[in-house]
Amino acid sequence: MRDEEKENENEGRVVGIHARNPLGRGIKIASLEELGPGGSWSTCMIGCASDPPQDVAHIQFRSRIAFKLVWTPPDFGTFVLVDDEGNLLAKGTPTGTLPNAGEREMNYRVVKGSKYAREADKIAVANSELR
Repeated sequence: MRDEEKENENEGRVVGIHARNPLGRGIKIASLEELGPGGSWSTCMIGCASDPPQDVAHIQFRSRIAFKLVWTPPDFGTFVLVDDEGNLLAKGTPTGTLPNAGEREMNYRVVKGSKYAREADKIAVANSELR
């Protein structure tokens, strides 16, 4: 995000997020200065399925996202990484301990029907055709 945006507060604009949501200090601490001015931050996905997205990144910080991780139905064992336009950047099927299955499913439900779910849906369809 641009340096001048990291102190922005929500001001009640993103539904479901605290009216203030003051993240500036945390963003400053967690950002890598060697990557240039501004900041980087992981924000929640609430509101991202709207067109245009109405989430914290886009509304509060006036930023695009670098990537979004979306778990793929029906078993949510594979994920995709998509850019701010919903284009596929990478995909993977991790092994070992994964986040709770319900959390992975909720991750998909938040983006279902949006540009961010497109690539996950393609993989789900392709996998169902193989069965």
